Amino acid sequence: MTRLKLPGLFLLIFTLFTACSSIPDRPWSDAIPENAPFVIIPAEGATLNSVLASSYTPFLDDVTSSAVQLLSRVDSTASQSIPLQAIMLYTGSNDQLETVWMADAEPNILRKLTDHFYQRFSQNEYFFQDVTIHKLRMQDRTLFAAQMHEHLLISESSLGIEDAIRAYLGSSPRADLSDLSLAPGNIVMNTPSLDEWLRQLTSVTYRPQIKNALKGTKPSLLSANRKSDKTQEVAFSGTLPLSKEIPTDLVASFSSINAPISLDRYISSNAAAFVLLRLSPRMAPPTSINNPTKLDSTLLADQYQYTEIAQTLDPEFAMVTYAQSGFLSTGEHLFIRKVSEPATLRQQLRQLTQDDLIQRKDGTYFVQSPTIAKLVGSSLCSFRDFYLDVTGNAVIISKRKGLVEMVSSDRNRRRTMYYEQHFRDIKNDLSDQISGLFVTGEDFYPFIKPFLAPDNYLDAITSKFNTFTASATLNDNKDELAFEFQTYQAEDRSAPYREKWIFPTGAELSGKPVMADIGGSDQEEIIFATKSGNLYALAADGTVVLQANTGSDEPLGSPVIYDWYSTNQNVILIAAGDKIYGWNDNGQPLPKFPFRLNEKITSPLQVDDIDRNGLPNAIVATSDRNLHALNGRGKNIGGWPVTTNAKIRTQPVVEEYRGDRSVLAFSENAVHSWSADGNQRNGFPKFVNASLNGSPLIHENHILANAADGYLYAVGPKKLFADSLNVLETTSESSGIEAVYASSSALMGTPSVHNMRLRANEQTYREDMILTISNNGSIFLLNTKGQLRFTQNMGQPAASSFSPFITDINNDNLDDIVALANFGRLYIWEAYSGERIYSVPTSAMAYPKIADIDGDGYKELMAQTREGLRCWTIFGEDK
Repeated sequence: MTRLKLPGLFLLIFTLFTACSSIPDRPWSDAIPENAPFVIIPAEGATLNSVLASSYTPFLDDVTSSAVQLLSRVDSTASQSIPLQAIMLYTGSNDQLETVWMADAEPNILRKLTDHFYQRFSQNEYFFQDVTIHKLRMQDRTLFAAQMHEHLLISESSLGIEDAIRAYLGSSPRADLSDLSLAPGNIVMNTPSLDEWLRQLTSVTYRPQIKNALKGTKPSLLSANRKSDKTQEVAFSGTLPLSKEIPTDLVASFSSINAPISLDRYISSNAAAFVLLRLSPRMAPPTSINNPTKLDSTLLADQYQYTEIAQTLDPEFAMVTYAQSGFLSTGEHLFIRKVSEPATLRQQLRQLTQDDLIQRKDGTYFVQSPTIAKLVGSSLCSFRDFYLDVTGNAVIISKRKGLVEMVSSDRNRRRTMYYEQHFRDIKNDLSDQISGLFVTGEDFYPFIKPFLAPDNYLDAITSKFNTFTASATLNDNKDELAFEFQTYQAEDRSAPYREKWIFPTGAELSGKPVMADIGGSDQEEIIFATKSGNLYALAADGTVVLQANTGSDEPLGSPVIYDWYSTNQNVILIAAGDKIYGWNDNGQPLPKFPFRLNEKITSPLQVDDIDRNGLPNAIVATSDRNLHALNGRGKNIGGWPVTTNAKIRTQPVVEEYRGDRSVLAFSENAVHSWSADGNQRNGFPKFVNASLNGSPLIHENHILANAADGYLYAVGPKKLFADSLNVLETTSESSGIEAVYASSSALMGTPSVHNMRLRANEQTYREDMILTISNNGSIFLLNTKGQLRFTQNMGQPAASSFSPFITDINNDNLDDIVALANFGRLYIWEAYSGERIYSVPTSAMAYPKIADIDGDGYKELMAQTREGLRCWTIFGEDK
């Protein structure tokens, strides 16, 4: 037996050794697949945690589907800083970018992670090309991790990990980075594969036109520089090598020749965007053309006439785009070509008119010829029927007559880019001679939007600035381009938000700030407490009006502002530790306060006159599963406290329910309803199939509740949800309880009901909507029948216990939905269109509160940040 076991042991060790040694030890850059469009190389000495805290992490949240901040749990679990080598942006299968994080890690890192994040009784790993890929379960999401020697790969995309392994092992093509000097603080732009990235942004109809669009280029290294600490302006610069492949016409157009800019005299000031390129027109017509027009056939048969026209044209040409006018459903554009012999070109056009090959219409020509269109606009132009005009030293073609005429009119009235000071400043920053230039204007996104995929993230990029330029200059050897990307914010641009003040709190808030008048002025104060026991009331300018503290007792929830003595003077109350504290408008403790209870308080304070005797009651739950209703002396009123099946951890509610004043609360999976005398209402408590989150919400005599099983529950005497959507069968146990399915993940916080107007399934609805959020970051609006009308996803888990809310944050008279991610990123969508609003701060925050605190018509966003309670004024895009 021993003889058999010993060779077997050696065989096992040998097999493991040879399996490990079969993986080569290569640099991390060999794990970049050929189709990865971008690789971010962090600064020298960067760690996983330092990058997650950097200023560009919110941008990664916006342009990828990854829950980027989940990785903070990897770093904290590893109990040591993990040096970061690179962040690969990978074109995932869901038309969004995925992040693959490449770290330099010790072998025991994976063991710590698997010990902590493996899920019991599940398949937690699989093998791929001799590499083990581990599944790390975090907050209803899965991270995949693999290690090859010291290279640790982490991503939410298993395909991204697998492609990186294939590239590293050489079983699939890797990005050609051999000519690049990879250094910290740079970005690799894998130019030949940018079409893969652009394909994600583009509507399916236009994707074939993008494929291999940048053939003829090689990967490039970008360096980024922040132009100013006061703005979001950024400059990217680098050198783009040109390959020996035959380039596409697009690549040839910006890499053929350097020359001064001249066509800016013909580009209207209201252009959404324009690109200036150089490509000599073909001196001979194509040998054939699909479905040739009469003019095409003539030019193909008479090459001399074609060449006569081509010889009048210069290499410089431009494509100019305009925001949608209604003439074309996908915006409008025109082409301009510089003309060296305008008189000869006009003569040729007159001859074509006499030969009845083109038509003269009110000073412009109507032409039917793809051949002429490509002569003027290169192969980038797909016109077949268009209008043409010659003005000055330029020829213009467009699908719309008015656009062609506008170029001549704007040139004569000096309403062109040449005379715009902002463009002149841009031009002064460029080399005297360039090979190509791309410039966007204010209307760029409205122009390009019809061409984009429904769930694109381009607005996350373009909303940060109002002008973007890209310029290229060919070197003397004509084998590489020096290029620069620049973002601009014009001097007259008003930022969508502005910081108003920061108040250093020194500790985390215990709950959301509340607004109330405690000083008798016209403006309300901002009142909040911190977990260190400090309570503050601030004026609208962020200065302290009142300060108090709870000593060693940690506050729970938000302060409650109430006219406790019925004197038209509000006081401040809050639960902390085993006490209820109260202060007057001077910060002095109220008589008989604090109220002391025998157990620690477990629910935020609720104050109401539950028995309607004109005296308020303080309602709190304690750790002994009791719910108390205290009078002005701190004693329980008759019939109280009451006992529940489990601790009450969320704020109780006092509301009219089924015709009577009721105290309502959740404890685990139980719904409670008590009358003022402490007796449980008939039929209560009611038990549902999962633990309940948030507080009860009363709507149309129903108690609405979010549950951990992903269902929205309704408890009431009549049916609320449609029978076809109600997932519960009516039995004696479930009588009066309904539920509709919302998510496979737990519903969080407290639902809310809003009468809203929104568009869904090509129809417009105005009805009551129930707003809720799931743990995995999905937002839902359901009508009161339970039908889904709206859903969006943050791409990362929702903040714990956060309840989404509705506001009009930018004063455009449209409802906006506000949600918060687990790691503090604020997400806002316009409810009617479903479009995300990016013009809000990206700081990590907690307890966001939106209100017009100073009465100037603009709303303020207040939230806890690392610096303290921070306040911004939100102007929106059109201040």
